[in-house]
Amino acid sequence: MRRRPVLIGVVVLGAAAACAAAPSDVPEVPLSAELVQHRTDQVARTVKIQLSNRGDAPVQVVRAELRSPSFTGAGPIDTDTLVLTGDVRTDIRIGYGRGVCTGPARTLTAEPATAVLGVRNGDGVREVALPLPHPSELLTSLLRADCEQAEVARVATATLTGLAERPDGALDATVRLTRTGGTEPVRMTEIRGSVLYTLTAAPGTHTLAAGAATLDVPLTIDANRCDPHALGEVKKPYEFPVWLAVGDAPAVYTLIEVPPAAQEILFGFVHRRC
Repeated sequence: MRRRPVLIGVVVLGAAAACAAAPSDVPEVPLSAELVQHRTDQVARTVKIQLSNRGDAPVQVVRAELRSPSFTGAGPIDTDTLVLTGDVRTDIRIGYGRGVCTGPARTLTAEPATAVLGVRNGDGVREVALPLPHPSELLTSLLRADCEQAEVARVATATLTGLAERPDGALDATVRLTRTGGTEPVRMTEIRGSVLYTLTAAPGTHTLAAGAATLDVPLTIDANRCDPHALGEVKKPYEFPVWLAVGDAPAVYTLIEVPPAAQEILFGFVHRRC
């Protein structure tokens, strides 16, 4: 599903300031906001609050938070963001937490969300709440993805194990599917590596049979990129996606667990290989 940023214009008054003075005494904060997510945000589990300032003076934002009953665990972040006037859009990258699963993932719709900003107001900071569009395709997609992963994890998990160097310099390894509940079969339909590593599964169909406790899928791991930029700037080298399908349900994106011992082997391997 393609996500389209939605732009909404809002003029907001800080709640605390509004209680302390008559509306005519409270300066308006003429900000418009949209919530977007780019490819780099997906890896980091963040979104961007994009702000536009249609007023006559820049607005200084010192704190930001995304609030929604559908997500928990993010909290506010400190920032030092100057929102200029005109057609310039200013991004604040922020975490959105984890989805709150209140029913089957495919039936969920994200509850209304608010971007809460701390705006510099003279020598103080004023809290400004910007309601975001509802319903939000982006937030609903993120909520369903989290809850789909939680549903799969209640049936099976995937763990990287058995790393050993091959004669050709690559690594042999195993992805172990371990049943955590239920009796349905679980199919591994796809596996991918990361910026630094390629993961190639053995040919064939890989299914944790109904009622079975574990399934070991042989892998070959090799270096993917060895350039200095990749080696020095990669943020999450050990995040390896895997798609698991429970029963007749569609495959769900989740991540392979990579224990600390396996991470140490991978770290040494890529630096030797490169």
